[in-house]
Amino acid sequence: MTAQNRNWKKHLTKALTILLIFMVGLSIIQWFIIQALFGFGTEMLKDGMVRQAPDDVNREYIIGTIERVKMRVNQIPFSFITGKLNLRKIKAAGEYVIAVNEDGTWQADEINNLLQILNASVGFKQETE
Repeated sequence: MTAQNRNWKKHLTKALTILLIFMVGLSIIQWFIIQALFGFGTEMLKDGMVRQAPDDVNREYIIGTIERVKMRVNQIPFSFITGKLNLRKIKAAGEYVIAVNEDGTWQADEINNLLQILNASVGFKQETE
């Protein structure tokens, strides 16, 4: 019986090792998919905001803010662990976009509020002039 128990444990160990390798591979693939989808979403948001922004909004500031957020998200999970990215504020920004952009146009104060939320989510403080 001892030989059968050892043989059974060897097979169980091999099966669990293969399952672990599969799960690690799957999590890596999911990580790349999440990054690609978020990159696609941020590009769409950036293009829409720049195109629809009123003349009194700085378009370079829009681009810079979106790029900062995109950079921090590409550093996930490390930026989340170190506190450089606040996912609750990112979620709040998404909810804000949905709420204020129902009519399909952006007002200057809506864009400025959104940029403040996004900058707060990555810990960026704008220097006052």
